[in-house]
Amino acid sequence: MTDAFRSSFRSIRGKLTLAAVTPLMVILLLVSLAASYLINASIVEQTQKQIRNDLNAARVVLEQEQQRLHEVVRFTARANELLQAVALNDISQISHFLDDIKQREQLDILNLTGIDGKPLLHNDQQMVKVADFVSTTLEQGHYHGTVLMSETELRRESRDLPKKAQIFAPGQSKIPSERRGMFLIASTLLLDAKGNPLGCLYGGALLNNNLPLIDRISELVYGDDDFEGVAIGSATIFLGKQRIATTVRLKNGKRAIGTKVSEEVAEAVLNRGEFWLARAKVVDEWYLTAYEPIFDDNGKALGALYVGMLEKPLTAVKSRSFMTLFGLLILGCLLGGLLSGYIARRLSRPLLALATSAEKIAGGERNVPLPIAGQDEVGHLTMAFADMTSALKRSDDELQKLNRQLEKKVEERTSQLEEKSLQLIKTQEQLLRHEKLAAIGSLATGVAHEINNPAAIIRGNVEILQMSLPADCEEQEEVSEIKKQVERVSLITRNLLNFAGKQELATDQVDLRQLLQEILAQISHQQPIDQVEIDFQLNNLPLIPGDRERLRQVFTNIVLNALQAMNGTGSLCVHGDIDNRQACLRISDTGPGIPEEIREKIFNPFFTTKKQGTGLGLSVSYGIIKAHGGSISIDSSEQGSSFLICLPLGNHPAN
Repeated sequence: MTDAFRSSFRSIRGKLTLAAVTPLMVILLLVSLAASYLINASIVEQTQKQIRNDLNAARVVLEQEQQRLHEVVRFTARANELLQAVALNDISQISHFLDDIKQREQLDILNLTGIDGKPLLHNDQQMVKVADFVSTTLEQGHYHGTVLMSETELRRESRDLPKKAQIFAPGQSKIPSERRGMFLIASTLLLDAKGNPLGCLYGGALLNNNLPLIDRISELVYGDDDFEGVAIGSATIFLGKQRIATTVRLKNGKRAIGTKVSEEVAEAVLNRGEFWLARAKVVDEWYLTAYEPIFDDNGKALGALYVGMLEKPLTAVKSRSFMTLFGLLILGCLLGGLLSGYIARRLSRPLLALATSAEKIAGGERNVPLPIAGQDEVGHLTMAFADMTSALKRSDDELQKLNRQLEKKVEERTSQLEEKSLQLIKTQEQLLRHEKLAAIGSLATGVAHEINNPAAIIRGNVEILQMSLPADCEEQEEVSEIKKQVERVSLITRNLLNFAGKQELATDQVDLRQLLQEILAQISHQQPIDQVEIDFQLNNLPLIPGDRERLRQVFTNIVLNALQAMNGTGSLCVHGDIDNRQACLRISDTGPGIPEEIREKIFNPFFTTKKQGTGLGLSVSYGIIKAHGGSISIDSSEQGSSFLICLPLGNHPAN
């Protein structure tokens, strides 16, 4: 199906269609991206405006509450009952009257001071510092603002206020994280009938845990709408970094009172007194938020007012907009493709007819009728093609004559070229294999040296530990196992060095015939050879210089692999000859052969197809042969595998 799709666009009709559709797709894509960007920008801009308006609305609710306090205090200060009680200095009547007003108007504080600013109804009658807002009222006649009271000041106002103001962090129910209280305060002078000041009357609403107020803000600004079970909007009043009244909820459904604002927002709003309008994570969800500081009379930020809109609904709107634009893009491309295909089909019909005629001529036909030529470019092409066909017919005869002469020469040269090409390919393969194994050998040498040092240290410490433990100690078995595994690591590194040719060789005069006979005589202990036919022809090989035991390791490994490949039955051939000052031995088996895809990997360290193998046998053999200045290669087919090992007859430096 993919080939058919590709071939359709190789045709002239496909190219015309593609030429028409591509600009259309690019234009539609750019329009879609621009529309998506503008829609997203518009959504973000409108949302930011909405958040700013929401914060203004929340501030208005607080200001209305502040104004309500001011009106309550102002009208209470004019009440005749209160003025008469103050004139008579009837503390009980004053307290009873103010308590009724406080309960009816749902105030947390409603108190009266004397002209000296000292409260008349405090629980603690000791001398206390006159509150700043009281001093302001006595000087200016009235006051309204935000005031922060300590736990001691709360207790003086009412015994219940300290407990009511306490804020507990989530998970804490015994030790409050905040004991102070933040109030909306309004106060005014209490005047007698002649306008003389009698004292200061002040009232306040505690913002700590003031859930009715914060719920009223949230309901007024956002209503009851939610998204996937989460309220779309939220509102919070902060004292410092801590939420003291909020509609934000935790995962368990409880209000997030006691949680803190992020450090980034706290730095901007509380420390620098700035307005914040940005995306922020509120407890567990992302919101588009707005914060503004709540200042005291001295311009210090006591806390903050927050409103936020859940980001998920906006993300969903953006996703729907994008999917709609994407659908329109796909639809436009499909319609444009269909229309372009129809037009291209009409335009390419004469060219297709000409192409069909050209194919027939290319197939050997010469009397092929050509389509009727018009006066356009296609007509000119048809006429030129007719002239070309006539010229082609004349030249065919000449070409056939030359062709017969060339065929003979081509056959001769082809035979020679094939022979040389095969030799070149074989030489290139051997060169690439040697370069690859040399690179792996260099890497193996580095790895082996790096492993040897820590292995030697581990082995030495294990031996010291073994000597320090009693002979009947239970840990002796584990220590012995550690020592055994360290020895195994050392063996692997030695094999890696053998593969890389980084070992010292003994200089013996080795009789290869005798060595192979010994190996075949001894290998029956490892692999049964009763049903294996052995063809052994090593008659004229001279002694060669080399390390007898290392060469024994090489030939034992190759012979054992051959016997295992035949699985106990077959034919094992061991032939030797002298070629170009080298003793060459070929060890062949009649096993299933080595697949081509793994043939290039068999000399790589740790590559094995056996379940119990380490993958170092042939790689070590390769290193030993290279260290002797020789070479090792393999030929394999479905009829079996053949290893060719060549070793120099004289003294040659090791690679």
